[in-house]
Amino acid sequence: MAQKIDSIIFDLDGTLVDSQPAALGATVEALSRFGVHATDAEVREQFGGGARKILRYFLERDLDPDEAEEVIDEITALRNELQLSYTDRVILLPGVERLLNSLKANRYNLALATMSARNIAMDVTTFHGISDCFDAMLTADDVVKVKPDPEILIMTIGRLGGQVDRTLYVGDSSHDLEAAVSLGMPFLLADTGIYVRGEAREKLRAAAIEKGFPIVGLTELLDISDIAMSMVD
Repeated sequence: MAQKIDSIIFDLDGTLVDSQPAALGATVEALSRFGVHATDAEVREQFGGGARKILRYFLERDLDPDEAEEVIDEITALRNELQLSYTDRVILLPGVERLLNSLKANRYNLALATMSARNIAMDVTTFHGISDCFDAMLTADDVVKVKPDPEILIMTIGRLGGQVDRTLYVGDSSHDLEAAVSLGMPFLLADTGIYVRGEAREKLRAAAIEKGFPIVGLTELLDISDIAMSMVD
């Protein structure tokens, strides 16, 4: 039997890096400058789908709808600037550099598909010395619809010149899983517990198990290479 997977697409936040301190700090501070108070816990509950979606939720919660719409572009830009200044707070997860280098050595096509802004994704991956590992990088700036819509995966597969059934998507959230399922795409759950916690984490693990998707924990990311190679036609 031949090896099935020849391309691997990774989510970024919570999958390859712990960006939560930077993301939380930037979001809470940006909102406060527009007169909106949100706690770390409240922001954490809204994670998923990108910064603009999170900010819009709190603006619409606390401001007049017209005012919220008027400032959404400005506050999103501010939040991204703040997160860029916090790049040194972003931590590369255990084994990620070795994993990516191993996959490249085994001739996998690698890509990043993230709801982070392009400048943030580039800054983080460059800061940690992993940007050259990726043959393609698609971000929130490249799509109209956010995950769980599969638009970003479709575009990334196209950029790689790959095929859905020969591409493995690695992510840490229900949005990642749902996007893969909607395409009939192989998926691997990186169960890091960084962004997805408590009952939501239990439900996500149960959904992955129900679909027959492999799961790796925070300290098992290096196993992704062996799992990908074990997927055969």
